[in-house]
Amino acid sequence: MKDLLLRLRRSEDTARPPHAYLGALGGVALLILSIVFILGGYELGVGSPRRLGTGAFPVITGFILAVLSLVVIASDLRDTSDAERPDWISFAAIGAALAIFALTVGRIGLVPGAFLTVITASVPDPSLPIVGKIILGALVSLACWALFIGLIGLPFAPFGGL
Repeated sequence: MKDLLLRLRRSEDTARPPHAYLGALGGVALLILSIVFILGGYELGVGSPRRLGTGAFPVITGFILAVLSLVVIASDLRDTSDAERPDWISFAAIGAALAIFALTVGRIGLVPGAFLTVITASVPDPSLPIVGKIILGALVSLACWALFIGLIGLPFAPFGGL
């Protein structure tokens, strides 16, 4: 088994790197997402310049995302160099952090949910020691509480069951 893993690592190191133009596929995905935002916001109602409707924010952010995705597509199509290999561990950590946030905020509250999200997202970063990750998680959790509950007044419970 150990030999198999070593062979797989060697083959990965010697494999041909992907071309940068493949990054344009990510830009296309962002462009599709921006179209979804724009259409969804339009269905909610954009409103007028004096009184914005519910869909104004998704439409505005959708247009901004569309412009940025077109920039990504254009720059990646011009680039003929080899792209960097994706960092799948960091990608998995961010996906896990999003899932943890979605699954925990309603059950254990915003503060512990945000704390677990930050800790999970920062696991792959070797430059930040565990104490730093805990401090970062605590600061982000308190900032979420102050912003989303204190200032904006969203209906989140800071702590579940309390």
